[in-house]
Amino acid sequence: MVALLKMPTYLAADPWRKNESADVWSDRRLFPRKECRAQVRGRRLDNTLEARQEPWFSFNLRDLSLGGLSALSDRPLSRGEHLNVAFPADGSLSGWDAFGRVIRCDPSSLGYRVAVEFDPLPAA
Repeated sequence: MVALLKMPTYLAADPWRKNESADVWSDRRLFPRKECRAQVRGRRLDNTLEARQEPWFSFNLRDLSLGGLSALSDRPLSRGEHLNVAFPADGSLSGWDAFGRVIRCDPSSLGYRVAVEFDPLPAA
């Protein structure tokens, strides 16, 4: 796990390709993202005033991976805030829950673009 944290944020250019810069920025995600369109519900787990006043929220998923998700929200969430996201059952697949924290929450024309990183280990 420590080796993954020390990985460089860039890769050297391929010497056999022409018209390529010396350093090519790589995508630092460990898991591939899959575009996904679904609505999920979640609960804010922190003890802040905003989280206590409005504990439930709804996300419109944009993409999903084993490491996290990107979604649109109708309300802003604080960076670093802990969440529980519930994914509903779909056909023969049973529903599942994930714990994570907000990495980014930016305003957009459709609401707030939220990036959530899932916790690597389940909560005790």
